[in-house]
Amino acid sequence: MSTIVIGAGPAGLAAARTLGREGEDVVVLEAQPHVGGRTRSVRDRLRHGQPADLGASFIDIGQDKLLQYCAALGVDLTPQVALFPTDPDGRLTAASPLRVTLVVDGKRLDDAERDWLADEVRSALEATPPERTEPIPAWAARAGLSPRTRRMFCWQTGYNPVHEASQVPMAMLEPPHVGRVCWMMADGTDALARAMAAGVDVRLEQPVRAVRRRRGHLVVETDTDRFTADDVVVATPVTPSLAIGFDPVLPAWKVDALLATPMTQGGKVIGQYADGAALVERLGLSTMSDGPISLAWARPVGPEDTVVVLGLLADRGDGVLRDEARCLRALDELLGAATGLPVQRLAGLVQDWTREPYAGGVVSTLMGDFPRLPSLLAQGVGPIHFAGEHTAEMWQTSMDGALRSGERAAAEVLHRRHLRRPIATLTS
Repeated sequence: MSTIVIGAGPAGLAAARTLGREGEDVVVLEAQPHVGGRTRSVRDRLRHGQPADLGASFIDIGQDKLLQYCAALGVDLTPQVALFPTDPDGRLTAASPLRVTLVVDGKRLDDAERDWLADEVRSALEATPPERTEPIPAWAARAGLSPRTRRMFCWQTGYNPVHEASQVPMAMLEPPHVGRVCWMMADGTDALARAMAAGVDVRLEQPVRAVRRRRGHLVVETDTDRFTADDVVVATPVTPSLAIGFDPVLPAWKVDALLATPMTQGGKVIGQYADGAALVERLGLSTMSDGPISLAWARPVGPEDTVVVLGLLADRGDGVLRDEARCLRALDELLGAATGLPVQRLAGLVQDWTREPYAGGVVSTLMGDFPRLPSLLAQGVGPIHFAGEHTAEMWQTSMDGALRSGERAAAEVLHRRHLRRPIATLTS
């Protein structure tokens, strides 16, 4: 074979499809028993086969590559939603997420108090413009936010999820780049990966342990097989990439770049509830809280008036994420407080990405030395190329960025083949 791709997430599948259309003999090696990586959905834990998105959920306006793939492959989207409302002047700012339903100390704030908090942040943004590299709590202190407003403003970092706000620069919040116009995939987020995998030679349950450079070729070793290829595309997350044995060892600059890119630690709690239409009407766009679940939102109402509600949890070291019953109870309590309605959970599950050995966390945290760091993460080492959301030139940490990185890595492989004809990137 000419190219081996390690990882069958969006980045790896984009690389494989692009290479395959150019005549490359491509094999994708995937450690898990399924494709999709951190875009995985399950359909056997909720009633009526409704999908539970364990990882990525949203497509944001401007993520044109992701939208193009969905359109080309017939992946249906949900109706357009706004995860966060705009400020009264129509702008989306770092204050806007505070205008959703807020639950503080287990109680829903009334609209006037909620808007007061958001207005305080908006005024502070204008009076004390943040520096891009300024940690979020440092700016909140410098801007003189009141204690309660500061607390809720800093709690936004749980969306990523990062449990320490001091680890996140203001550039991640201001200006906002997500939440104004969004879609979800109607049949679950992994609908795209499953469509992309059609016609691709994907070998499941083949965790790659070593990549060895030999004269004129590469040898890729899994637990059960050895493969040879001219090029390898490493499309695994940061942490699993560091666990692959490279012979010879990757250069220090490459290893240092990977080591300088930690992954956020946390997961998702997903509940399916009765009386879905009433809950969604009361919930609004989304709800933010100062409890273990930082942000929660609902998918469209499904069969028999059921609704799937998803919540994000940072791993705060308090054991909540390891306790499914406790997580689901927290989601019940949040939904009840946010809506003021009794809730009847029909089913539920928890996904802890921290404990997934082939994920290593939720997404990369490109905090230091930006944008130099992503360029180092993306740079190949001879016939070994790198893709993934952490290597993207734009829309880093997103599905869109992952797709772009896969196409870029494929172009690098083809360049080594001295191909000069245009490269097809979607369905031609």
